[in-house]
Amino acid sequence: MQPNRHVFKLPLVDFTSFASSLSQTEKLYTAQAIHEANRQHGFVCLRNSGIPKQSIEKAFGASRTLFDLDSSQKQSLKQIDPKSNTGYVGYGREALNRRRATDLKEAFNVRNTSFMDSTDLEGTPEEFQEATQDLWTLLKKLSDEYAACCAMALDLEEDYFSDTLKDMDLCTLRLLHYPPCDESDQTPKAGKESNECAIRVGEHTDFGIFTFLFVHDYHDESSLGLQVKAVEGGEIDHSDNNVWNDIEFDQESLEIIDRDDTAALIVNTGALMARWTNDVWRATAHRVIVSPKSYSSHRYSIAMFVDPDKETVCSVHPKFVNNGEEPNYPPIKSIDYLLMKLREAQGESDDKGKNKSNIFCKCFVKK
Repeated sequence: MQPNRHVFKLPLVDFTSFASSLSQTEKLYTAQAIHEANRQHGFVCLRNSGIPKQSIEKAFGASRTLFDLDSSQKQSLKQIDPKSNTGYVGYGREALNRRRATDLKEAFNVRNTSFMDSTDLEGTPEEFQEATQDLWTLLKKLSDEYAACCAMALDLEEDYFSDTLKDMDLCTLRLLHYPPCDESDQTPKAGKESNECAIRVGEHTDFGIFTFLFVHDYHDESSLGLQVKAVEGGEIDHSDNNVWNDIEFDQESLEIIDRDDTAALIVNTGALMARWTNDVWRATAHRVIVSPKSYSSHRYSIAMFVDPDKETVCSVHPKFVNNGEEPNYPPIKSIDYLLMKLREAQGESDDKGKNKSNIFCKCFVKK
């Protein structure tokens, strides 16, 4: 392991109680575990999610089929644009941290079918269309269940968050591929980390309330590279005051999730959740580096970014404000918050980046 890095063991939280509608006592136990993690750092491994393991494998298989298309076929796909937030993102077209070179990845964004045009998936393999739509349906259900868990964890009405996910008009399913890198691209290098270095995904916090993340085959070294660093209120500390922590699954954890009936996934809180809870819960800075163990491997992941419906007014609940104090943040509409974060991410001109799309996780404006 490189100097100044530490392994972070994800808390394993069994979600069976919510996925299977068990007793309130069992749900409360799960909710308390979620609260403890989100209060400290905002990252958990959710076990027994209720999502069939074969559905995840099907989605990863479809992802490989898509990204295996040759360059001319990829160019014929619908290319992502800010108005739709759907389509293909070419390799090296994004930089989530504008201080760095472009990210070493390619991606394809899918949204709720109610907000996609008939041409958005044109040219993608048939199995890709089927697998992503099936997965979206499963993740919609999980989003509602996890939102209810978050509300219980914060001692709020059970539908406090789930009521804001009726349309899921700002949510995005993103399939990601990190091609093998040249050995010289192993970054950050020991003792030589620099913001100018390219990495697979630059450091950032997600915009929304939470993100579901599936990484293909935790047993394989190709899954390595994800790092986290807890932050206050969603703002990233670009100094070296806090070390980055490598997320790795030890053998005991792997054996546990292998025995589970349904899939495990990583969940992290986003900056809007930190704002909504007056920073009671942490947003989570994270990035994907080029791990020395996996620079020559293909890495695949699937992320679901969960944001409240665009007309939702996100206002700090009074229970998170001490008597005599003001909330840390004023009320804001979900769509306005997203656009504000996009403007922040794109706020500096970049003479070198005329062909670079710095859309910072996802890009969406009103249609």
